[in-house]
Amino acid sequence: MGKRNILIILALLICTVLPAQADTLESVRVIKSWRDTDDLVVERNSGERLLLQHGRACMTMSTEFPMHILWSGGMITQAKVAANELCKVNDFGPFSSEIKIHERILSPNALTAEHLVKIDWKGKRYEIDYGEGCRYIRDYVGKTAYVHTPESRLEGAMLYLPRAQGKCEIKSARLLEELEQASGITESPIRNLKYQAENNQVFLSWDAFPENETWSVFIAYSKYPMNPEEYSLQQLPNLKRTRYNSIRILQLVNGQAYYFYVTAGNAKGEIAPWKEIPITPVKTARRIVNNPDPELFEVKMTEADTAYHLTWPDKNEHSGKYLIMLYINGKREILKIIDGTQNYFDVEKRPEWAQAGFRVTVRSIPKKPFGPKYFDGIFWKKD
Repeated sequence: MGKRNILIILALLICTVLPAQADTLESVRVIKSWRDTDDLVVERNSGERLLLQHGRACMTMSTEFPMHILWSGGMITQAKVAANELCKVNDFGPFSSEIKIHERILSPNALTAEHLVKIDWKGKRYEIDYGEGCRYIRDYVGKTAYVHTPESRLEGAMLYLPRAQGKCEIKSARLLEELEQASGITESPIRNLKYQAENNQVFLSWDAFPENETWSVFIAYSKYPMNPEEYSLQQLPNLKRTRYNSIRILQLVNGQAYYFYVTAGNAKGEIAPWKEIPITPVKTARRIVNNPDPELFEVKMTEADTAYHLTWPDKNEHSGKYLIMLYINGKREILKIIDGTQNYFDVEKRPEWAQAGFRVTVRSIPKKPFGPKYFDGIFWKKD
């Protein structure tokens, strides 16, 4: 009997001590982001993709590094990009693909609320009934929005507006027409594409273009395979462009597999098909010291009566200059270059900034072309 009582007491203690719904920090991979609307798609370990519509404090997320999301009570409440970069998640939900809002369909009278719109999705144009919840859809005509299509069709899908301006269920979808594919380039003008994996770098080359043709070559690369057709050029990771017939990509890690994507575009903005090339840099006889994994570099802050005092480790041995940028509520207010011997910076306190959110980034400019680069930032908001 005594043993039974002890077990009951232990069970009660466990139920009392453990919270009903504990906060959970989950690591996720960044898939793509829309910087102008603060929208972000991440992928969980299960493969599920989520749309996060977050505050402006998170600015340095990258497809090459994981970030964390904070779950609380079954809701994602915050996104954590780095130790000192945290922002509120205004809304979230499962993500399938993008759509383009083509045209509003006006209501026949003032008594009937607007509920119809034309959208473009996967090469087709539809008329959809979006019901309630997307009253600001009129502000996004001609722009990108997002959908979750659990049944691979629009009926019953969830429509999300950018900037967390609303979400609603698509009640019905009527196919209007097949869209004509834009006249593009069906064959790449890049000929005889070659590559050489070297120490912490990759060298790519191809035949020179004819003198009467003007092409820009685009190269993107990632530690993860992807479909570049799903991205705009601005969203592609580590995008480089050149008009020459060769390029050297530096600051890579030996033994790390990278996926390179190469294409060319003309003056009309048309893009040729992408070509994927998996490449792994290797240590070669030629040694280039470029420190692909820089040592710890952290910005710290103390507050004084008239200013915020920022400091960071002294990297004068390798850094010729530092680039300082200050953002107030997401808008850049200060851009300054200081000497590499100075490892501090003061942000003046101003009355108009009293309730603002601040973000300062410090980026080093190396003395030598292959010297180590340092970067960190700090975010804070005055209570």
